[in-house]
Amino acid sequence: MYDLLLKNARIVDGSGKAAFNGAIAITGQRIAALGPHLAEEALTIIDTRGQVVAPGFVDTHTHDDLAILRGSTVPMKVQQGVTTVVIGNCGFGLAPTTPAHSEAVKNYSAAVLGQDDQPWNWQTTTELFETLHALPLGQNVRALLPHNPVRVAAMGFAQRAATEQEITAQEALVEEAMQAGAAGLSLGLMYIPGIYTPTEELIRLARVVGRHGGVIASHMRGEGDRLLSSINEMLTIAEQAEVAVHISHLKITGRKNWGHIDKALNMIADARARGLDITVDVYPYNAGSTTITQLLPPWVQEGGQSSMLERLRDPAIQQRILRDFASGFPGWENQIGANGWESIHLAALHQERYKALEGLNLAEAGTALGMSTEAAFFHLVQEERGQITILLFSMDERDVDQVVESPFSMIGSDGLPIASGRPHPRLYGTFPRFIKRYVRERHSIPLEQAIRKVTALPAERFGLADRGVIAAGNIADLVIFDPDTISDTATYSNPRAYPHGIAAVIVAGQPVLLQGEPQSSLPGQLIAHTPGSAPQAH
Repeated sequence: MYDLLLKNARIVDGSGKAAFNGAIAITGQRIAALGPHLAEEALTIIDTRGQVVAPGFVDTHTHDDLAILRGSTVPMKVQQGVTTVVIGNCGFGLAPTTPAHSEAVKNYSAAVLGQDDQPWNWQTTTELFETLHALPLGQNVRALLPHNPVRVAAMGFAQRAATEQEITAQEALVEEAMQAGAAGLSLGLMYIPGIYTPTEELIRLARVVGRHGGVIASHMRGEGDRLLSSINEMLTIAEQAEVAVHISHLKITGRKNWGHIDKALNMIADARARGLDITVDVYPYNAGSTTITQLLPPWVQEGGQSSMLERLRDPAIQQRILRDFASGFPGWENQIGANGWESIHLAALHQERYKALEGLNLAEAGTALGMSTEAAFFHLVQEERGQITILLFSMDERDVDQVVESPFSMIGSDGLPIASGRPHPRLYGTFPRFIKRYVRERHSIPLEQAIRKVTALPAERFGLADRGVIAAGNIADLVIFDPDTISDTATYSNPRAYPHGIAAVIVAGQPVLLQGEPQSSLPGQLIAHTPGSAPQAH
């Protein structure tokens, strides 16, 4: 007798093959059998009534690190059909830490990972993973090692190349993390201290990752004027370090660059054709979300948040920053110059007296405060100690469509699970929006291929063995949804809204969502990487 039977299912198995009708039998954590006719002998039977049953979705790009640690489950992901999240992205994460820098890393990361008043009782990646292994989880977790804490542990927030001794120290931290089960190393090269890191230094660390069969996932140095040179850096790392590279949230920003994403896609396609293992992820929205400090020139941020705030008190420094906003300088992605103050919206502030500004762009916030836009910017950064989450409307939807529809892209929400304010709607709606927009509205991706983009392809990329495809013997991570009604409801003005059309989510054979209602089961786990040759994502 089976533990669970899903009958009358339209099975989209994740492989890209045509859907077929049948039943899926589950025993314990695994799929025991599937086919057109299975004996209805099970402890629990779910009649799917012809809805699609697919592998659970894999969110390739999340910042759920703290949300998982403090809450065990991330309901806005489960409600989207996500059964596995990849954490540690954009160089942000929880380990490694050192007593000298742990508070600085925590404060710097707050606008991305969320604020955390509890002590971090770990220093190494091994110790963090032991903490996560001990937690009952509502979804599976695959962890990348974040580069920024690695560099900070070795040399603080210094704006310079690392010494040989400091590189060796970083290599040891990467080695320790890969031995502990990290899936690879994530880079945040538009953030400090990643932005200070020369390519040669990154190649040294990437070689350690490559030896263990891991992947380099990168928020690149530039996504606007510097997009092509930034992609070239990624290809250089892939080639010289002999490592798989995954480009995070591929996009082209800045109005003058719109319409040219095809150059980036062709560049990646050519690299793949000559044998480099390159993939990308993308979210199906024309706005991004990040910390307000990313708008500042990197020289302002040297030394971390406290040093930055001290500099910002100086009117002469403010005037220098404004000159940089106006004219830019080589090697820096100037978001203000490229997109304008009106494109930047305040998503989350922490002091009650500024809550009314959430949802306004910076020009509107200046008017509300009775200040110039520039004065309001400096005022708010100082008052909120840099811990402001913003939305940045910097993309053209036609460029986004091209990335989503490319054969080597997969989907990552990049949602910031902030506790208050107005988060980007991608936190609640990415996966239903992807299926609704590209399968049902644009008809640009067949359902079977769309499901592959959020299941088998990311499972291959991040080495998730026994997941991503519905097959006998694989782990029973599954989602049941209505392809005719699945849709996002989260908007920029009302972002905390769950999607429609998802009936059930199953993790390791146990329902965590039934008839749209959360269940008490916590069957997820931290999935450790097994060192070896890297699986190639095709």
